[in-house]
This record gives sequence, C-alpha cells and structure tokens, in this order.
Amino acid sequence: MDLINLGLTEREMDTLLATKKLYGEGWPARVSTISKELNVRPPTVEEYIDSLISKGYIEKNAGVVRLTDMGLEVVRTIERNHRVIETFLYRMGMDKDLACKNAKIMQYHSTEEFINNLCNLLGHPSYCPHGKEIPHDSECCSRPQTLEIVLKR
Repeated sequence: MDLINLGLTEREMDTLLATKKLYGEGWPARVSTISKELNVRPPTVEEYIDSLISKGYIEKNAGVVRLTDMGLEVVRTIERNHRVIETFLYRMGMDKDLACKNAKIMQYHSTEEFINNLCNLLGHPSYCPHGKEIPHDSECCSRPQTLEIVLKR
C-alpha cells in the first residue's frame, strides 16, 4: 500500500497510530486521550476524526474511537515503513534513536516498492533495532533476498 496515494495528512496518520497505541496499552481511544497523545487541542482531534470517519478509516461509537479494517491496514503499513527504514539506517551505522527519529520523517512518504526493495536488501528482517516486530508483506517477504549493496567510488 502506498500511503502517499491515500489522500491522508500526516496528522491524520498520526491520529490512526495514536488510536492503535492507546488500544494496545489497554486504554479506550477517545478524543481526550488522543488529544493528549498527539499534544493537540480536542477540537483539532475532532476534525481529524471526522475526516477519518468520512474516509472509512475510523468509527466512533459512544465516544470511543476504533480503527476500521482499512485503518488497521494503514497503521500496519506505517509501522512496516518505519521499522524497515529504521533498520536500514541503524545498520548503516546510525544510533537507533536517531534512526527512529529519521524514519518517522520518511515513514509517510515512502512507496511500497521502495520499502519492499529495502526489506529485500536487508534480508527481510523480523525486528527493528528497538525489538519491535516488523510487519511482513507476503509478496515481498516470501521471496529470497535478491538485492545487495554495491558501493562505487
């Protein structure tokens, strides 16, 4: 999935990630908790949520925000992008926290082809430098590693 073609803003994608994170920590995702997670005012979060509801990525019932299957797929793609990029930067010699910071900048702007080629180049890693599982792409990760780095001077 190419995130750049979905018509989502970075803040909308941050909202999807915050919603998943809150659920993963056992908290209900509400406007107030998402607002605290993103460090933005609740009316701004309401705008993000309304937009995401209209696009089919989130549902809201009795004040509780949940990801739809489409929303979960977007989050999975963001996590894969981030962790593959982070792993690459770390293996290139960057400190893992700096690699994470840089991956956050690139995670929303990378094509599926780029991420799959990077994943292949890395030998289809299972975990990022912080020990989090990298979601696998069945099309990419079922194939043997075929790329390698050739340095030219």
